[in-house]
Parts: sequence; C-alpha cells; structure tokens
Amino acid sequence: MSAVSTKSTLLDSLAPMRAIEPIAIAAIDIPAHHRKHSRADVAAMAESIAVHGQQQPIEIERRQDAIGCYRLIFGSLRVHGTAFLGREAINAIVREPNEFASDGARRLRSFTENMARVRLGALDRAVAIADWCEIYRATQPRLKPGRKPSTSVDSLSVRLNSDDAELMAASESFTASFSEAAQAFLGISRAGVFRAIKIASISSLQRERMALTWIADSEGELYRLATVKPVDRQVSIIDLILGEKAGSVEEAIALLDGTTRNRPAKWEVVHQRFSRLPAGEQDHFLDLNEAAVTRWQTQRGAR
Repeated sequence: MSAVSTKSTLLDSLAPMRAIEPIAIAAIDIPAHHRKHSRADVAAMAESIAVHGQQQPIEIERRQDAIGCYRLIFGSLRVHGTAFLGREAINAIVREPNEFASDGARRLRSFTENMARVRLGALDRAVAIADWCEIYRATQPRLKPGRKPSTSVDSLSVRLNSDDAELMAASESFTASFSEAAQAFLGISRAGVFRAIKIASISSLQRERMALTWIADSEGELYRLATVKPVDRQVSIIDLILGEKAGSVEEAIALLDGTTRNRPAKWEVVHQRFSRLPAGEQDHFLDLNEAAVTRWQTQRGAR
C-alpha cells in the first residue's frame, strides 16, 4: 500500500458522520511527539474560540488501559486554546483503539491532518516527514543495493556516504508513492525528504530544546547542524546558539574551533535575517520578491 493510498484509506474511514461530544480536557493525554505551541499561538487560538466558537472538533482515541481516558490524535492547539480560556471540556470525535491497525496508522492520521491543515515550522515538518517515511518504509520490502544516487539531486549538494545513499533511495521510493499533485500540495520532494530525515536524526532532547526558537524555523541551519558529528559537538553548538553567543551553526563552529569565520556571503546574511522574521513578515518579504520566487520555482520545476 502506498503512502497516498494509506492516507486516503485513513481519511475515507472518517467519511461517515461521527458524533461530536464534549470531553473533559483533563482526561486527554497529549503524546510527546505532538508539536509544541508558543504562548502567542495559544492565545490567538483562544481568542478565535472565544469569538467564533470551536469550529473544528479535535480527534481522540479511547485508551484501553484506563477508563474514561483518551489519547490525542490531532488538535493539540485547540486543546491548549480551550484550556487557556479556563474551559474544562472540548468538543471531540472519539475513535476506538480497534480502528487503527497499528501505531503507525494512528500517527499517519495525525501527520496527514497536520500537513494538510497546519503550517508547520521547519523542525516539526522535518520530524513529521521523517516519521511518515519510516512508517512507509516499514510496510515495504527492504531496498536492494543499487547504483549510488547522484549528489546533484534537486537542491541537495552533499557527498553521500553509504548510509546517506540508502536514505536517498528510501526518499525516492517514498516520494514516488505520491501523485504530482500531492507532492506539490504537501511540498514533498526527494531531496526534501532526505533533508527531513537528516534533521530528524538530531536527538529528541535537543529538538525539544530548540522548539519555539528561531532555529526551529530554519531548515538550512537545522540541516547543517544535523551534519555535525559527534553528537556532543551538536550539543555544544546548540548551547552557543540558545545562549545567544552565536547567530548560526557556522559561527558556533568557529567559536568551538577558535577560528575566524570567513565573511558570510550576501545571501547568507539575508537568509539568517529572513529565517528569524515572524511568518507574517516573511510573507510580506516574499510578496515584495514575487518575481524572484516565481523564477526559482520555474527553474526548480524544470529539473
């Protein structure tokens, strides 16, 4: 079964009208893999719920190991926003444990809802795509060794080692399971999946530390960090960035090595500043540079 057909099966299973019922927020467990939300996002969601009501129910699963308890499938921001208002219950669709063939199917349901409805940050998106790919790979026959992929794939420029070559092959197989329309809608490409897997290889503890900071929204910085070895060096780099002693991974590396970093290229300076802008200001910047963005998209699509 392909990734798309798996997604379609899960979504189709929701086609019949399901009852929406109020559920106590205190009875809902939010798994650790769900993305974190800033106080500003929670406050904005709370305001929306207060003014317009809860327009979409969350989805939860009844837990077999505890009576009257549930596990969240998707809708964590709505849960936090409702709790922010001091309300004790939230409207939810309750699903039974036997509706999911595996934990992978359950997480796929969460991924597809979030990917289609929520604008994820770079770190959250990378982890979601990497997990999605891992679930897909688990259902497919093991890849046979083949020709090492070219290093000039899409916008990827990295010398692949044996492990990376296997990841690239897995990325190609995964993205091939999506239609062109689905790839465009979800923004998934072979090189993008490869980068996501590399970023997701950063330990969960360190990803947790970076959540809700500017670096969590910078795919380029996250990817550069993921290529640093050993892990202790990654931790030191994150310490410097979060401690505001370095403004990029390269600056942190230069500090650790006691070297002077070469003057950054103009595009690097713009990238660093752009990556730290709020989403609305990034959109305004892209609007002002629409011609350049369109040219880049055209060139990328021709590859």
